[in-house]
Amino acid sequence: MANNRIYYAIQQVSLGTGLNAAGQPGSGIAGSPVAVHGLQSVGITTNFNLAQIYEMGQLSLYQNFENVPDIEVTLNKVLDGYPLLYVLATERGTGLSTGLTATSADLAGRANTRTDLQLAIYPDTQTSAKNSSLAVVSCSGMYVSSVSYTFPVDGNFTEDVTLVGNDKIWSTTAITGSFTNNNDSPAAVQGVNRRQHLTMANCRFPKQIPGIDGTGVNQSISATSGYAVHFQSIKVSCNMGRESIYELGTRQPYYRYINFPVAVTCDFDVMSVSGEWVNATAKGYYTGTEANPTVANDSTDSCANRFNLKNETIFLETCEGTRIGLGQKNKLTSVNYTGGDTGGGNVTMTYSYQNFNDFAVAHSGGLYYSSLTAGV
Repeated sequence: MANNRIYYAIQQVSLGTGLNAAGQPGSGIAGSPVAVHGLQSVGITTNFNLAQIYEMGQLSLYQNFENVPDIEVTLNKVLDGYPLLYVLATERGTGLSTGLTATSADLAGRANTRTDLQLAIYPDTQTSAKNSSLAVVSCSGMYVSSVSYTFPVDGNFTEDVTLVGNDKIWSTTAITGSFTNNNDSPAAVQGVNRRQHLTMANCRFPKQIPGIDGTGVNQSISATSGYAVHFQSIKVSCNMGRESIYELGTRQPYYRYINFPVAVTCDFDVMSVSGEWVNATAKGYYTGTEANPTVANDSTDSCANRFNLKNETIFLETCEGTRIGLGQKNKLTSVNYTGGDTGGGNVTMTYSYQNFNDFAVAHSGGLYYSSLTAGV
């Protein structure tokens, strides 16, 4: 019997080798399907790319040429101790089989991997994704196109991933659901991670943020006064900008490459207690030999080493097993001091940092976890 509706309890997303229209393995390069735990949302967009061809002698279309379709899947999950979406899509979780897989935790090491995604739909008379599905959509040969992580002071730690590809098939092939007992729980002992689960002692923050010590650590002041820097949220984003390469003799692209260099951003929202303390001068505030950096054209001016910014190390770690390393060459792109108006709001500051190509992610539920440390 057909469903009256589809809602969250009767949907299951898996990453790994899917099924094609004949019920056989799809692209065959993503390993055994692994159900995604902690998933909050999934969206699938299909764009059919049409190119209009006209001819001399008539106003009407000569042909409305159909190019390859573009499939985009957006996924959002909480950080709960289960492997990250990015890790599953590039390492394939459990049941690894022959084929491409990540060779390292960094951007280049995960660049060539593809995965198959399955979205299975179960009867709306059930309370979980169990028994046999009514329908399934399989998207095969999908590349990771963008990844972001959000660590808010209010709410759950979350991961957002976008997958792109060119193949999507709906079928009635039955898939047995993974949540048969209707009692799934987070893998992490502390449950879904929230603000208290950022392992502050293991993280490394930009030293340009006032209060961060010389080693990049946000030191605890006391049990009642919190930390030296009162972070309100942190967001890390990497858009890989996939580009297709085609060849004569076939319609589909044979590869979708990351368009290096890739900008990686990290935004820190901070509760202000004494101002943002970022100095900026036309000639550069920091110099190698200047005695008076704020005084122009004095006797200590030097041609060398004038700059307002310094390279910063950024490394984030959560209790549930996520590690994110952004390398040692992050530079401040902007700082925003706002709030504190007569409406009674607090002053907050946003420090936005950027690097290029340094984006390493690992999880304790996958490979490369031990190799990704605060030393990045």
